[in-house]
Amino acid sequence: MVRRIHMPQQQADTPPCTMSSPLIRLSHISFQVSRPQRIITDLVTKYRFKLFAARGLDGVVPCQVALRHGKVVFIVSEMSESSALLYDSPVPSPSPDTACNISYEVEDVPRLCQRLVSQGCSVLMPPTQLHSDAGPVSYCVVKSILGDIRHTLIDRTRYTAAFLPGFQPLDKEDNADGALANVSHIDHVTYACPRGATPQVIEWYRKCFGFQHFPLQEGENENQGFEISGPQIGLRLTSIECTGRTELGKIVMAESLPQQGVNQIDQFLRHHKEGGIQHVGLLTLDIFQAVAALIDSGVLFAGQPSAYYNDPQKKAEILRAGFTPQRLSQFGILLDSSTEFQDKDQIQKILLQVFAEPLFAKDSFYLELIERRGAQGFGEGNIRALWRSMQDMMHDLGQNAQEGEITQ
Repeated sequence: MVRRIHMPQQQADTPPCTMSSPLIRLSHISFQVSRPQRIITDLVTKYRFKLFAARGLDGVVPCQVALRHGKVVFIVSEMSESSALLYDSPVPSPSPDTACNISYEVEDVPRLCQRLVSQGCSVLMPPTQLHSDAGPVSYCVVKSILGDIRHTLIDRTRYTAAFLPGFQPLDKEDNADGALANVSHIDHVTYACPRGATPQVIEWYRKCFGFQHFPLQEGENENQGFEISGPQIGLRLTSIECTGRTELGKIVMAESLPQQGVNQIDQFLRHHKEGGIQHVGLLTLDIFQAVAALIDSGVLFAGQPSAYYNDPQKKAEILRAGFTPQRLSQFGILLDSSTEFQDKDQIQKILLQVFAEPLFAKDSFYLELIERRGAQGFGEGNIRALWRSMQDMMHDLGQNAQEGEITQ
């Protein structure tokens, strides 16, 4: 039995923003989709997620299903105008399928919500407490400054069950075993932003949650970000993090640069005009094992041109890192490395990445696998190559879709 009670908001008697983030850890990311069964099936059969809790399977309330892989938790919710969603609020209708909610664990939801209101935040769900036999959970939902992104802030410090109240635990024997894919937790979330919006987004996350600029290159100005331009690429990236809170992951803002032609950011903004979550990076402890397992399950990954692996400088870098170009090219994996000296010891830091096919239709949202061996950034060479590979993949998928429509 779960009871939902709206809680009175407390008056804030402390400054609304400090350098220390009120966020403890990332709880889960929520999707709202028109056909939840298709997305759930893909996450289970292709991406090796385990379906472990659900509500609304009887059709009385909107269906919401929780899936887990390592410490990564996704909630797939049936798109509905109903306010009966738990731990979320419906996106405005009409809306394409979307990843729309990054939920964080916090302490003292009413006080934090009041502080956010004092910063001008829009509250979509006021502080609410759910009671169950395993204890209480309180939460509120606030709207981000960017698009339809919202954040559910959850206090479960006095709750003892595995997942949130209102969801029924599931333990299906036919769930795919996710151990082979070896995903640990969410490394970063990337937002697609309208041109010129990034500084305001960064300031909102700084004031509300204590995020700080994380430079992608030495001497980077947070208002200008990290720009990459050239043939078929025009991109500005800016990253933020809560220092010392690795369980929150980084947030990366991506903008297209003007006069560079139509690209994946602009394509995303055609369907999410005010911006939104473009992709999520999943940290894996062994990217080769993870990609091989997911390919066996039917996941399509973005391939790389042979020129990337045959470039003399890149080839030498790959060999210095202890790999071969053939092994990386087999899976389309990109590598970036750097060398640092600590107490006269030479330490090599390695970053490995690859993008998977879009999870939804309409050029929208996909997953990335990333392995970090000491590296904390994203690597300019990798960003360029990943951008181009996703451009090619989205072009090919678009052509295949058009050919399918013609033949039907």
